[in-house]
Amino acid sequence: MFIAVQHTIFDPPAFWAKAGEIVPHLPGHVKLHQCFPTRDGSRAVCVWEGISVDVVRKYVEQQVGSMSSNEYFQVENSDAIAFPSGLTSPGHRVR
Repeated sequence: MFIAVQHTIFDPPAFWAKAGEIVPHLPGHVKLHQCFPTRDGSRAVCVWEGISVDVVRKYVEQQVGSMSSNEYFQVENSDAIAFPSGLTSPGHRVR
């Protein structure tokens, strides 16, 4: 499953230094697909893959939890641009 993590970063230099250390050596149970930081490094949205939100949360919090506040949520992954598959309108499902 794909999980988006929205980071609010308290210590950008430390956070990005740690990210630079861990990204080349990620364990096999998580994969980082994309990272979209703000120019000043104080916020970012990253797209991870893992077996569950809890697995990704545990890994990310161990690595950068002291440097950022992080919000985790499962996201759709069937298309590059996706609409919520759980929403329906009369007669059809949004795709």
